[in-house]
Amino acid sequence: MKNKIWKDPMVKEALAEGRSADDIAVLRCPECNQWGYYNQGSHFSCCPCKKRWYVCSEDEEPPDDGRPYLMLDGYTSLADTVGEDEE
Repeated sequence: MKNKIWKDPMVKEALAEGRSADDIAVLRCPECNQWGYYNQGSHFSCCPCKKRWYVCSEDEEPPDDGRPYLMLDGYTSLADTVGEDEE
């Protein structure tokens, strides 16, 4: 499957606002394994599978209240996805 992140409406909007691909963060969804736009806040919403995740920074403990979360282990920019196909 081709990499769809470049067609994501939020990515297109960020690019139209003048942000470079190096300045746009993306995360890979733990549920569907596709890239999604990440505005570097406390949550990540995956457009393809409609799941929402709490994002824990490297030094943060995961929530113990049962909500889905993912651990942020680095920074991936939109530019890093060039030439990559999604599964």
